[in-house]
Amino acid sequence: MSKSDREKVRHMFGEKCAYCGKPLGKTFHVDHVKPIYRGLPDHYREKRPDIVGKDEIDNMFPACPRCNRWKSTLQLEQFRVELSLQIERLRRNSAQFRLSEDYGMITIVHSPIVFWFEKYRDANK
Repeated sequence: MSKSDREKVRHMFGEKCAYCGKPLGKTFHVDHVKPIYRGLPDHYREKRPDIVGKDEIDNMFPACPRCNRWKSTLQLEQFRVELSLQIERLRRNSAQFRLSEDYGMITIVHSPIVFWFEKYRDANK
């Protein structure tokens, strides 16, 4: 990827992570929105264009390292589901979380997962 293309991706959503909306630091990741699944045979790519993306700038978003690692090879809707499961996982796996919740130190807010790029695009229509 050229330096100019990388800068285009960086500026797509106000120099913020396309997913969480946090400002991008000096280092940021370029995420393939629709995963490219490196190493897949060509015949599979041809059969499943609905899930296999291309290595093109139209399929790239700026992402903070944390969001890009969490998203990994997930489709956007799969990533949204993955994020929505975090509270239940914390309850199940973290005694500190449960204790904090029991003492009212944490308030759970159930709201739909809306990515920054969705908010940004809606605000800039």
